[in-house]
Amino acid sequence: MRKNDKINELEDRFEERTGLNFQNFYKNYKPKLMWYISKYTKDTETSEDHVEEAFIQALLNISTYKRPEEGGAQVNTWIYKITENIVKKAHKDKKRLTTNSLDKEMAENFKLSNLIPYDDGKNILEEYNIFVKKANLIKETIYNLPEKDSKYKKVLIMRELEGMAYKEISEQLNINLSTIKSQIKKGRNIIKKKVIKKIQEIDHNG
Repeated sequence: MRKNDKINELEDRFEERTGLNFQNFYKNYKPKLMWYISKYTKDTETSEDHVEEAFIQALLNISTYKRPEEGGAQVNTWIYKITENIVKKAHKDKKRLTTNSLDKEMAENFKLSNLIPYDDGKNILEEYNIFVKKANLIKETIYNLPEKDSKYKKVLIMRELEGMAYKEISEQLNINLSTIKSQIKKGRNIIKKKVIKKIQEIDHNG
């Protein structure tokens, strides 16, 4: 993003409200948001345009952002929602945007934010392409879990790929809610252990 006095002022407000440096937040979340909507837009350029607009809206509306302690949401959840709304508005004549939890879960629960550090030596599209490789690896790993892990595979697909709430999964499978949460947590740990080495290879080879 090009810098000017107005943007500098808004970025200062963003940091005051969120405690986060806007440029670091932008570099970290731009590739994640592009991946998040790419399955719907099917076009890297369009995805980038939507995500750029989302960050601009976030800056322009930072005074309306409510912190969790004020009854609002985490700032990462907020930027995902802004992006979703932009995509829905732009493509309202097409099929409904599937806002499942997979990609946000990859960033937050699988801790891909730690596995995909932003490299100032790479442009944002290179970072995005690397993120896509890792995201696809995780999805494939979920689908390819062996029979002995079938109970984890089932709940991970329902939660991560289909975007179902914990309560919905519990009711559909007729399994206690706490058991469902435990299975999803264990399933995520299984996936993480399986992909760590391959993710390191992607980091090394691009």
